[in-house]
Amino acid sequence: MERYIHNENIRRFQKLLEEETDEHKRETIRKLLAEEEAREVPRADKPPHR
Repeated sequence: MERYIHNENIRRFQKLLEEETDEHKRETIRKLLAEEEAREVPRADKPPHR
């Protein structure tokens, strides 16, 4: 489930970048996109560490 949310966040930020024209907002979206892309998400076939 985490991987799905991660991928959807990336798609959403990419779409927002395509549509947004305000440079200040675009910078914020780029930052959020970079943070999401850098975030490590557990693989679906591996259980989370506890």
